[in-house]
Amino acid sequence: MIRTSLAVSALLFAVCGTASAADNAALKKCMDTANTTADMVNCNAKETKVQDKRLNTAYKTALAAQEGARKQQLQDVQRLWIKYRDANCAFAGSATGGTIDQVNGSGCVLDMTQTRAQELEDLVGP
Repeated sequence: MIRTSLAVSALLFAVCGTASAADNAALKKCMDTANTTADMVNCNAKETKVQDKRLNTAYKTALAAQEGARKQQLQDVQRLWIKYRDANCAFAGSATGGTIDQVNGSGCVLDMTQTRAQELEDLVGP
């Protein structure tokens, strides 16, 4: 059972906690100097703020580009996406009951927010 929990934790950390660091110099630098779980969570939270601003800008731009029923559809999809992200990352952030869950949960929010921002930016093109 412990091996399974550790394997799940490692997998979640690999998927949720580090994917953005590989592509983001500021996050990588922060994570490289993080000495504690709290430091790692703070790194994720700091970058999540940056990506959340990006997401909001992309959402407003994408919404303005929609017409008619598509505008309402995008609003509905975005609300559902937020619920999904929050539920998904709460699940990822509670896998083992250990402190690494905090890193996994915050990394999940960061990764999903960054990915969604890109999806919204892609709706309106470069």
